[in-house]
Amino acid sequence: MAASPQPIRTWHTVVPPAWIDYNGHLNEGYYGVAFGDASDALLDHLGFDGDYREAHGTFYTVETRIRFLREVHEGSEIHAATLLLGADEKRLHVHHDLLAGDSPDPVATQEAMMLHVARGPDGPGVAPMSEPLLGRALALAALHATVRVGDHVGSGVRTLR
Repeated sequence: MAASPQPIRTWHTVVPPAWIDYNGHLNEGYYGVAFGDASDALLDHLGFDGDYREAHGTFYTVETRIRFLREVHEGSEIHAATLLLGADEKRLHVHHDLLAGDSPDPVATQEAMMLHVARGPDGPGVAPMSEPLLGRALALAALHATVRVGDHVGSGVRTLR
């Protein structure tokens, strides 16, 4: 796993016609697909694989916030730039920028909280990550802690009050 204080490019694709809505741009649900795939790619980057899942558990996304910033059109090349904002033995705090083409300005962002979950006698439950995944997550989060993030990080949906 390469160590860099910069976001890691976790995922990319070209927007297919099926992802386009009646307004002629990326349907909001497919932003979630893109960000979900980017989170899976981050987990792969950390060494999370089938053997780990079988022996130690998995991850559930328990909270997410997406900001839709610009339209994305069919055929656009999109990719995710990912930061691991924080980690402890049971949680990963993830931030993705969704970028289109060569523009440095995100078309959308997602902030997510993921919990490590293991099978127990009473069903799945939150449980500590095992090594080496835990150590890799902690190291990447410490490295990414040096990267400046936007003011939107840590904010919820604004109310009308």
